[in-house]
Amino acid sequence: MAADLNEINTYYIRFDLKSSNQRITDGKLTMVPANEAFRAANFSYFPISGIIQALPQEASQTIEAKIKQNAFIQLLEQKGLKSIKALNNDTIVSYEGCVRLPIALYISSYDDENKGFPYSARILFSPLSFPDQWKSLHRRFKIKELLDNFFLFFQ
Repeated sequence: MAADLNEINTYYIRFDLKSSNQRITDGKLTMVPANEAFRAANFSYFPISGIIQALPQEASQTIEAKIKQNAFIQLLEQKGLKSIKALNNDTIVSYEGCVRLPIALYISSYDDENKGFPYSARILFSPLSFPDQWKSLHRRFKIKELLDNFFLFFQ
């Protein structure tokens, strides 16, 4: 089982940003292994850089995990597929895509002025919807195709 997990290098990632009454209340990053059949997509490398707020004495694994999470969220917000769901006063904005690991990550030494670690990353990414939406997206496509064909018949 552990050998299988090491072979997985493509993941679907999704960032859900929840707001209520025009105030951000929650953000959740989800990352799941990609199904073998749907791993072919148009991947491109995207550069991401920033500064992660951390203390100089924090463990390097903790800093690296924070940087990866921040880089994934930043990439999704910039290049991911965006969808919006609204219910009463709550709104959820979702950003979706697919990444291939490993990512090229460069972490600079602690910056006293900014109180954090500057980083840059190069991530292989493809904007892609989550697998739970593929059936509904395919159904919508088929319905649209049928309607277009129907109207073409009368032209």
